[in-house]
Amino acid sequence: MGPNDKHIEEIEAYKENLIGDLTINDALILVAVCAAKEKATPDDNHIDDAKRIAALAQNHPIFLDLADSIETSINKFMNMIGTTTDLLKAVDTAANVLKPELKEIAFNWVAEIIMPDGVLTEQRKNNLDKYALLLNIDSNDAQRILVEISNQ
Repeated sequence: MGPNDKHIEEIEAYKENLIGDLTINDALILVAVCAAKEKATPDDNHIDDAKRIAALAQNHPIFLDLADSIETSINKFMNMIGTTTDLLKAVDTAANVLKPELKEIAFNWVAEIIMPDGVLTEQRKNNLDKYALLLNIDSNDAQRILVEISNQ
């Protein structure tokens, strides 16, 4: 084990700690950022996704007094989550912080991120099914949310 390996382990431990101590607000943002990272191509810059996540957060009452922290949280998670990050583990960690009604909000945000044009392709459906499972969203509720987004 060389000095670089030790440095990489320290960075990963630091990332794990950041993900492990989530507030409810951060958990919602983290789920949305994971969805953005998952749907992305390697050369995406995520500016549009970050703007979309910020707009979703600003329109939710839970962020009413925290508007100044939204962009900071989005940037923190966008920068922290890289190609080696286990997105499913991050979403699972966030899901453990969220109450059932907030899990539905998180799934709604995921759908908004994954389907920005309202079109549900097979690949998008597979990703959304995975998030519904991780967030423990009933299939009927997931379907209702997807129909709402498709009709916007």
